[in-house]
Amino acid sequence: MTGPCLALGTLCVPNLDAALKLYAGLLEQEIIADSVVSANEAAAWQAPLLAGARSVVLQPPSKAPVYLRLIEQPDPPDYRPGTHFGWAALELSVKSADDIYQRLLKANTPIIAPPKPLSFTDKLYPMQARGPGGEAIYLNEVRGNLPSSDLPMAECWVDKLFIAVKGCRDMVASLNFYNDLLRTGIGGQWEMPYSVINAAFNLPVDTPHKLATVSDGRTVLFEVDQYPAAATPRPADAGRLPQGVSMIAVRISQPPKNAHWLMPPSVRIHAPYFGATVGVIRGLDDELLEIIW
Repeated sequence: MTGPCLALGTLCVPNLDAALKLYAGLLEQEIIADSVVSANEAAAWQAPLLAGARSVVLQPPSKAPVYLRLIEQPDPPDYRPGTHFGWAALELSVKSADDIYQRLLKANTPIIAPPKPLSFTDKLYPMQARGPGGEAIYLNEVRGNLPSSDLPMAECWVDKLFIAVKGCRDMVASLNFYNDLLRTGIGGQWEMPYSVINAAFNLPVDTPHKLATVSDGRTVLFEVDQYPAAATPRPADAGRLPQGVSMIAVRISQPPKNAHWLMPPSVRIHAPYFGATVGVIRGLDDELLEIIW
């Protein structure tokens, strides 16, 4: 049996054409589908108001089968990016964090943190920016593998999504939830200053936070971060998806036996599913996870 792997990150943005200037333009992701959300798909997400909304699917030039999907919807009231529980960030592998930083800076893309080495390893050299839906984008120059995990070195300017980041009420409970659902394990645990969280919550730059990874062997799927007490549930208009990083999808060879589906799973022919069966579950912080097999 093949273990779970990341397949898709779905982003909701207030202006899709503006988002494409970032993702298809500056980040050079390739558009493979430009369509609308079907009524059946919107129902599976418990987001019926998104039926008919424009939806674009992108793939990295390396042709890695890990996709980004942009969906257009208005910002909900009281949305403060980076301060809510749920999916918070997408981590993409890049050739040069310094070069992508300069490109984003010249385009006036909001920068959370410029490239800098991590305190615990010289194998990762990341920067962080904020996208048009409020999503955090981690652009990580992978220089080698970690002791506990194998990480993808970029084969193009900006390559595939390789980690999805979640902000948690209870990090340990979220680890247990996903490891039980996906039959995965803990890849690593750390406590360290975290610039993205500290900037969002206006905390001193040296404030430490706990984080851990959900991994299948040496393959990391998710990073789960313990959020500060000031964090709040993600606001969302009734009938729509959360703004920013709305949903993550994993591909697995067989459906989990203990999944509580929002709707009965169904076959979806269109990109990025290409005839696979898809079911949707809701996590402990109301985050949505698509499971594809």
